[in-house]
Amino acid sequence: MYDSFSAALRVVVPMVILMAAGYLVRVGGTITRKAMRDYDKVIFRLFMPVMLFKNIYEIDLSQGIAWRDMIFASVCLLVIFAFALKIPRMLTNDGKKYSVIGQAVLRCNYILFGVAVSEALYGEGNSGAVVMLGVLVIPAINILSPVIIEAGTSGHSSAGKLFAAVLKNPMIIGALLGLAFKALGVNIPPLIWQVIRSISNSTTTISFISLGVGLDMASAVSDRKLLLWGIFLRMCIIPLVFMPLSVLAGFRGGSLCAMMVVFAAPTAVASYPMAVAMGADGDLAGQLVCMTTLLSVITIFLWTFVLRSMGLL
Repeated sequence: MYDSFSAALRVVVPMVILMAAGYLVRVGGTITRKAMRDYDKVIFRLFMPVMLFKNIYEIDLSQGIAWRDMIFASVCLLVIFAFALKIPRMLTNDGKKYSVIGQAVLRCNYILFGVAVSEALYGEGNSGAVVMLGVLVIPAINILSPVIIEAGTSGHSSAGKLFAAVLKNPMIIGALLGLAFKALGVNIPPLIWQVIRSISNSTTTISFISLGVGLDMASAVSDRKLLLWGIFLRMCIIPLVFMPLSVLAGFRGGSLCAMMVVFAAPTAVASYPMAVAMGADGDLAGQLVCMTTLLSVITIFLWTFVLRSMGLL
């Protein structure tokens, strides 16, 4: 029980501190929300795509591909994607808001939570199942998420126009380049790789500080109904539906841990700068990231405690 709780704390506490730092910087007058919104575009167009490229390029395929894990996760993600496109529209007619809720439902914080939770449970270097599933999950959620935002904000009526708009998304470009470089075995020169690593390693820090700068509690009160629905869908409905299905499908140990991260992790921080840059409701997106991240201390603990008590993890 202590290991499960400490694992969640080790992942979540640094994020909370960074958000608090951003909030204090803004309150102290060092930077304004407006200035940070402009910088969010840089995060979205440079930092996030580079981090995504690096994470995909670094995936180790030497352990072989767990096709059963891949197929199951693919089907589940497509079901969640369809759910995220349709259900939030029933909550509001504002495309800028329901697209953000849909993205929050689909886009788990797999990159930050995956290895951290797995190594906390099984020890350093024993996160192979989580890393391998990342070959699918990381590109998939970063390709499907912009589709949800575009569908709510762009006004594109045809599938062709929507597809063309999504292909121009920097996150999609970063994911596709990462997959292409990985598939072709392209060797990146050390000096270039050092720059890529430097940009990638600072992305999470900058994104969470930006999130704290943009945090608007007054907006949270006005959007509390939609905020609560977004939290409920991401942190309760999705894991309560898909975790039992994962257990019934026979997943155990590291594979089940990987599924837990896909279905029970909080909304990814990348959803905030992307929502801002693509013209969606950035305030609501930021609040969903903050609240789901804070609640994940409880939910990740509960899932790991229950599953380990049953001898499944």
